[in-house]
Amino acid sequence: MPGMKTLLLTEEDVSQLLSMDEVMEVVESAFREKGLGHAQMPAKVYLFYNKYDGDLRAMPSYLEELDISAVKVVNVHPKNRERYDLPTVMAIIALIDPKNGAPLAIMGG
Repeated sequence: MPGMKTLLLTEEDVSQLLSMDEVMEVVESAFREKGLGHAQMPAKVYLFYNKYDGDLRAMPSYLEELDISAVKVVNVHPKNRERYDLPTVMAIIALIDPKNGAPLAIMGG
């Protein structure tokens, strides 16, 4: 799309941009907003890959105060290390602009 840019960040990029204190502050704020009814965080959605002994978990959210939406996608494959030399758990987070649906960032999660 013309003019649209999506930022790609690795887990290392994210850890350099935010301190753990900043992360905890945002997480606390998100749960406070949920408690006040100003956030949407439905239950996780699961897909089971039985023939691969793995699953995918999707966790969408919308924070009204920050006017931002995100989806965390987590894959859990217990035999990844022995089969493919990959981590058992891998995740990404997509940050979405709720006004137009534009993907603002894709980051390691």
